[in-house]
Amino acid sequence: MAAISTGLFLSASFPKLSWYPLAWIAWVPLLWTIPHVSPGGAFRLGFLAGLVHAGTTLYWIAYVVQRYGGLPLPVALSVLLLLCAYLALYPAAFAWIARRWLSRPAWWAWGLAPAWVALEWVRAHLFTGFPWTQLGYTQTPLLPLIQVADVTGVYGVSWLVVQANAAVLIGWRFKNIRPALAVFLCAGVALAYGSWRLQTGNDAAGTAEEFRVGLVQGNIDQSVKWDPAYQAKTLDTYEELSRQLVRRNRLDLVVWPETAAPFFYDMEAGPTARLHETLEALKTPLLVGIPGVVRVEGAPKLQNQALLLEPSRGVTGRYSKRHLVPFGEYVPLKKVLFFVEKLVAAAGDFQPGKEPAALPLGRHVLGVLICYEAIFPELARDEVRRGATVLVNLTNDAWFGDSSAPYQHKEMARWRAVEFRVPFVRCANTGISAVFAPSGKTLADLPLNTRGTLSATLPSPGPITFYARFGDLFAWLCTLTTATLGVYGALRNRRTP
Repeated sequence: MAAISTGLFLSASFPKLSWYPLAWIAWVPLLWTIPHVSPGGAFRLGFLAGLVHAGTTLYWIAYVVQRYGGLPLPVALSVLLLLCAYLALYPAAFAWIARRWLSRPAWWAWGLAPAWVALEWVRAHLFTGFPWTQLGYTQTPLLPLIQVADVTGVYGVSWLVVQANAAVLIGWRFKNIRPALAVFLCAGVALAYGSWRLQTGNDAAGTAEEFRVGLVQGNIDQSVKWDPAYQAKTLDTYEELSRQLVRRNRLDLVVWPETAAPFFYDMEAGPTARLHETLEALKTPLLVGIPGVVRVEGAPKLQNQALLLEPSRGVTGRYSKRHLVPFGEYVPLKKVLFFVEKLVAAAGDFQPGKEPAALPLGRHVLGVLICYEAIFPELARDEVRRGATVLVNLTNDAWFGDSSAPYQHKEMARWRAVEFRVPFVRCANTGISAVFAPSGKTLADLPLNTRGTLSATLPSPGPITFYARFGDLFAWLCTLTTATLGVYGALRNRRTP
């Protein structure tokens, strides 16, 4: 029951529920039971907690693979179970480490939080990475607290939350309040830093560098998005919404979401010409998500692209998605998993882009992230280090239906604004479209499953941050700490009869 409670508490901390205070005590039930079981028993309890947490947070994956992959419900549930079982290995390893360090209270007090961060960092990179449920993301509603992300990334908040869990348990079981005092001190420092950043930040739109963007949320149903008979209607929708948008606002850029234009640019003459007619009518630069085709060793390959088009100039910038969705845009280990069908409507494997492509537009530079690239801070960092003054995420969350996934996706994307102190523009097909200030504050948004537009004047970006310069240094230090403690403990155990 303790392991199940931990899993449910962790899940309830994430959207849609967003009961984020639960994260500060979520690990306590599991850690309380660990002294009463063997290391193997601790591993199994951690695995159960992770399985419950992953299953109740990522349940929407079964919906996606059933509806759009055409898999029977039992097979779709099996796919979800396999993913959850993999993700559960990380809480299982954490529980095993906690049991192994049981005889060293100081390691429990100061080592468990770095160990968890190390595991999160590995999960974010192993097998292409899946950093969807990093624990720090639960604290997104606490805007002053998450400002520390411009130094540590999300891992700093994950560390603080796990440190608090360990402190609660040690204070309760061993009547030792020093870890709790340390947590209060660290949280106080983080909140003071965050309050200072919010007061002295650059959330207000600057006059010299004023940049006004408009977002178009077409709300096109995924089931008809690639139907040739619906192509003209899709373009009608985006064209009409865009015309209304520019009539109401003076804009420097109009943004359409991922694959908003459901045709192959320059390969389909009619839709391509119509897109350019729309561009000239708008008299405003347009950033649009669109599928593309490149040749690799003489063979045509699909790419998920974003095109920057300017009136009278045509295409002035192009970005190809670099981090593809496994089983959605390509099949990993294809020779082994030959029986797995892709979830994309178009046939064939997608070809990843090779490098970031920060796109100049006047005095500004657009750093483009497509779909779930927004949850990988290293990709946003590449764009910022190339000079991006605005991060733009084009996405299509129609796959997820009315589940919690669009809310989770949006809240994770918000952190990229904080980490790099640049405004963040998120344009989604069915929502949630939003514009975030460099502090992560929402400047404008559109609800899920709504057809409409929004506009916002973007603040100027701040100076380059510590996190932009040094990346996941904090996570590296936590990983090094955990590895050092593990090696030291193993050597000491070998020397002890």
